[in-house]
Amino acid sequence: MKTLKATVVPYDSNWNNKFIKIKLYLEKALENNIIALEYVGSTSVECLFAKPIIDIDVIIESFK
Repeated sequence: MKTLKATVVPYDSNWNNKFIKIKLYLEKALENNIIALEYVGSTSVECLFAKPIIDIDVIIESFK
């Protein structure tokens, strides 16, 4: 499916708080199965206009 349009908005200081909330949820749900959770993507860059989507990399030892 092609994306026909993307919405880009000014930086929102609440994005970091949203990431922290999601990170805590994922840490609890995934318990000891993760090495780290990293905040990535354009919303993680302060003062940058971005698509309002929180991107997170989940780092694991291996996938079986």
